[in-house]
This record gives sequence, structure tokens and C-alpha cells, in this order.
Amino acid sequence: MARDEGSGSGARALIFLFVSVIAGVAALYVVYTLIGGYQAKIQEASKPEATVMAIVAARDLYQGITITEEDLFAVEIPPDYLHEDVYQSPEHVVGRIPRERILANEFIREERLADADEGIGLNAIIPRGMRAVSINVEGGSAVSGFLNPGNYVDLLVTLDPEKSGRGSDTTTKTLLQAVYVLAVNSRLGTGAKRRDGTEQPPARSSRRFRPSVTLAVTPDQAEQVAHAEKKGTITLALRNDLDVGFAPVEGTTARDVLGEKDPVKPRPRPRPKEPEPEPEAATIQIIRGSTTEEHVVESPQ
Repeated sequence: MARDEGSGSGARALIFLFVSVIAGVAALYVVYTLIGGYQAKIQEASKPEATVMAIVAARDLYQGITITEEDLFAVEIPPDYLHEDVYQSPEHVVGRIPRERILANEFIREERLADADEGIGLNAIIPRGMRAVSINVEGGSAVSGFLNPGNYVDLLVTLDPEKSGRGSDTTTKTLLQAVYVLAVNSRLGTGAKRRDGTEQPPARSSRRFRPSVTLAVTPDQAEQVAHAEKKGTITLALRNDLDVGFAPVEGTTARDVLGEKDPVKPRPRPRPKEPEPEPEAATIQIIRGSTTEEHVVESPQ
């Protein structure tokens, strides 16, 4: 009996040992799996994020001025943050013409550049269907030198009655509103560039001349501007670049400026009625046999 009990206790011990070994192996497998998963995540997180190259303006770029390699630099950003219109290679940008001003550190987008086959200079930045018209301005009409390419202006025309042939009073009227300025004099940008990248102001000329402003207008507006320049004096009113809406305005005359009211036209005096002619009397002769009678009869009114 004792031998049977001893053999039964040994079998149970072996079974318990076997189960313990299996549980230990299973626990080790679970721990190894967890550690392997964490290591994989750490390696995935430590990998450098996928990036793409984007072309950025190194300084302010102005319309009509050819872009050079010194005007650009490249940055790497995640592809999810890159717009599809942003250029990723400087070869696609160098030699192109900005259609409008591009600020420093701004991505170079396709819509901001003129078409490659449109040439260089002013003709490359004129929008399709528009015309470039230059007008001469001076003094207060030139906005005291604060006017730059890319601004928006209103065109006011002051019509001289002797030139226009209409009316007897000088009239000022807003001809066009929110007109885009393409160039000021022969300047499409703010000036030439120094080697350090800063803008060099245009050289002053000793020869005095009337400054000119080139505007982008429609063909119909071009005719209006040309006619207004011949018949009167054009003045420019500078607008905020974000305020390009239409404002209803009325023309102004000299009487409006002086606060005078329009003269009251005298009413025409009624013409006196002519006296009606008095009715003429008619004489009627009545003959009875050898007797003749005359009777006076008044004419009915």
C-alpha cells in the first residue's frame, strides 16, 4: 500500500511539473510577442517621415520680373500638406514671370505664374481678354508716389465744359472702379535687386517727365479711358487691395462743392387772353307786298 501511494504521489508531481513547464513556455511566448510588437512600433516610429520637396520664394517676387535661382529655395514637407499646384522642382520655375506679387517664404504655385509661352515683360502678365492702357498723371493725381504695381485704383475724370461740349459747369465723375495697376512708369516691380537680395530703389533722373500708370482694362473700358483723357483730366484714387467691391457714387459739380443750390427756373408768366371779338349784328329784310321791314338780329355766341 505504501509503495502504491508513493508511486501515485510521484505521478502527480510529474504531471504538475509538466503543466508548469507548458504554462511557463506559454507565458514566455506571450511576453516575447508583446516585446516584439513594441519593438516593431518603436522602429516604425523612429523611421524618418516621408517628405517631398516644395519650392518657396526666397524674397518678394514682383510681376513682370524674371525669376532666377537666387529667388528660390527648397523645403521638405509631408506630402499630405502639399497642394497639387505647388512646384517641386526649381527647373520648372526659373525663367518664369510672376503674374502677381509673390511674398517671401510663399510656396510657388502654378496659378501665380504667367504661362511659359506668353513671353516676358508686360505682355506676359496681361490677363487674357484684357488690355494694357497707360495714362499720364502728375501731382495729386499720381497718389503722391505711393502707387505701386499690384494696387487697385478708381479712375475719376473731371470734364471741362469747353472740351466736352456738354453743360456749362465742370463735372467730376467716377469712370471706373477697382482697376488693377500693371506698372508704374516703366517699373513692373519695386526696383532692381542688389547682390544681397535687397531691393534697390530706381535711379532718379534729372529729366522731368510726367509719370505714367499702366492699367489692366477691358476693351470697352480702354475706349472710355482714352476718350476721358482727351476730354478731361484723370485722377487716380488708391484703394485697399482687399476692398475691390463696387461703391455707388454720383457725379459732383462745382455747385455741389461750393454748397450752392441749382438756380430755380422762373415759371413762365401766363399769356393774357386776347379779348374775344364782339359778335356782329345781322340785318334782315322782310318784304311784305310793297312794304319792306328791316330787323337787326345779333349773332349767337
